[in-house]
Amino acid sequence: MRTALAEKLLIKVMNWSLEEVVEERPLIQAMANLKYDEYQQFSPGIRFTESLAQWLSQFAPDERVIAYNFIKANLIFISSEQMTHLVSICFAEKINPWLLGKVAALKKIPRHHVKALFNSAEYKEIKRRSLFLGVSDGAKIDQLRRTSGISNEQVFSSYYISSEKKEDMLKELKADGFEGKFHSVYLVDDFTGSGLSYARNENEKPTGKLIKFLKLIYNIDTEAGNPSVLSDLIDSTNLDIHVVFYIARLQSIEYLRTQIENWRKSNNLSFNFSVDAIQVLDDHFKNEVEGNTGLMAISEKYIDKKIIDRHYVKGKHEKYYLGFDECALPLILHHNTPNNSLPILWWFPEEEEFRGLFPRITRHRE
Repeated sequence: MRTALAEKLLIKVMNWSLEEVVEERPLIQAMANLKYDEYQQFSPGIRFTESLAQWLSQFAPDERVIAYNFIKANLIFISSEQMTHLVSICFAEKINPWLLGKVAALKKIPRHHVKALFNSAEYKEIKRRSLFLGVSDGAKIDQLRRTSGISNEQVFSSYYISSEKKEDMLKELKADGFEGKFHSVYLVDDFTGSGLSYARNENEKPTGKLIKFLKLIYNIDTEAGNPSVLSDLIDSTNLDIHVVFYIARLQSIEYLRTQIENWRKSNNLSFNFSVDAIQVLDDHFKNEVEGNTGLMAISEKYIDKKIIDRHYVKGKHEKYYLGFDECALPLILHHNTPNNSLPILWWFPEEEEFRGLFPRITRHRE
């Protein structure tokens, strides 16, 4: 009954003719049933069709057509099932090739001799000496462990590890026949749009999640005589660090590679590293959004400068209506919407003068 009422409201808001109703209703139902109803930040009792009707009703009649066509043609919605799939293929698509490549270089065996590499003692050791750490809750690190056959004692949900957990990890590593520390680290997260939360310069000092992690490994800026847990757990003399995202914007991958390389050189260090993602979003998506002049006019009209807070200013924000760091992504993740996406999709200020189609719950509070 609620769905039927929502559809009637949507038809009224869009002022569709009977022919348009016949054409658009099946599409709306398909979008809702197949994906968009599962968005986790809808208010209780609200689903996609209701939210779409409310969202469109905020615009002028001619603007509603522009907004609706954008949702039909350009929106990218990553469902829970799709995210689960990305997690399940992460080991096979990204991690295992790195493991096999390291074994191939060590044994001087061609990379395509996969069976010989996989069955070698070196592969087993390199795999076991690899540490897998989640950067945020979105890393779904437990699910990654279950789909990859790695030990529970080489996986942790964060890089802030207790001394007790460190001792357990090293003890289990020794019990499996490998004395010493971990030689490789895989830092896993679900998404990055700009890369700024992972590495950036703030007040002329490098900071961010990845920089903090690196500082802990090399005991940079730690208290004298008080080494970090990570430095006791990870061998930094011949270290491989791999940063893996399930979804990432191409520009953010390139940005992070440059930031890590600059930090490595400035500290005269020699670790190996990579930054990669399973699903890469290139600039095609941003270009399509910015090329939609009608959508840009609506975004600038309805998104207020009050969206700029102390977190927002860490990225480019002259065109604040394009989202954090002006990424202009048409992206929705099933559990929440990234602030790199167009604010017209997610902005939901407390005063409620405008409500996004997929309201975003922010981790930051002023």
